[in-house]
Amino acid sequence: MRLILALLALTAVPGAWALELYDDPLRRVQRGAVAHDTLLAALGEATVACLGRVTTADYRVSPDGALERAFDACTTRDTGALERIDRLLGVQHSREGQADRLPARYAFVWNRAARAFPERLIPECPDWELLHVIDEPTLQRVGQLASREDAAGVGKEYRWYKVASEQCGSNGFCAVLQARLCGAGFSNQFIVWSDPFSSTVIVDPAWWLTTYEFESDQPNPFKSSGYYHPMSFYGAVPGSLYGAPQREGEACSRWSETAQKHYTDRTLHPLDCGNGWYCATYCY
Repeated sequence: MRLILALLALTAVPGAWALELYDDPLRRVQRGAVAHDTLLAALGEATVACLGRVTTADYRVSPDGALERAFDACTTRDTGALERIDRLLGVQHSREGQADRLPARYAFVWNRAARAFPERLIPECPDWELLHVIDEPTLQRVGQLASREDAAGVGKEYRWYKVASEQCGSNGFCAVLQARLCGAGFSNQFIVWSDPFSSTVIVDPAWWLTTYEFESDQPNPFKSSGYYHPMSFYGAVPGSLYGAPQREGEACSRWSETAQKHYTDRTLHPLDCGNGWYCATYCY
């Protein structure tokens, strides 16, 4: 079985791996970005924090067409992960999320991955272990990006994980391939880089979807002079529109279809996801 998975790894994604192995994941432009998929990628990272792994059975599409949890509780010690998950799912039910057809996008990506998943070949998905966090939004790093224009200023927090499964043993190609297939429901913006030789993968939540909390504006690097979340520059216009609730009041960029330009003086405002529950922020 390991041999079959290893051969599948070598034939299924050699081009992608070849590009990633020789690209610096902290500098390359994200390829094939669909802006709303930043939400699915953040959902994937929150799921890893909650369950210690990801599978195509973690979520399901409800009768009303929205993605929903298929589990009741987290299995790790991350006490905030379940709330982050519910907020990222809840944005589908906001007025703005409905207008942007977020439920349809979530469901399409998830169902496509679930249908393609080789369940007979992969009876159990790999465990994930966090090794490093790269590019945390420090005052220094945010200041560096504040001086860059357009998509070059997009900040992301890169999380480096070791992936392993009993089925794959020490075969890193097998483990990385399993991780990619098991996490495909979170879009191609979830696992953005992998190294089969070290059995590691990197995910990169955008800074505007991070959940850091600060006591005041002074220690908040996102409130640094001249900085704004360059959300409209992520992927095709109008770009990304949704942020974490903790990013309320921070500056962001918004694309204007009427003026055909990016406005960089907009703000992230609380987003009502139903009955006064503010599960996210929205840039306008």
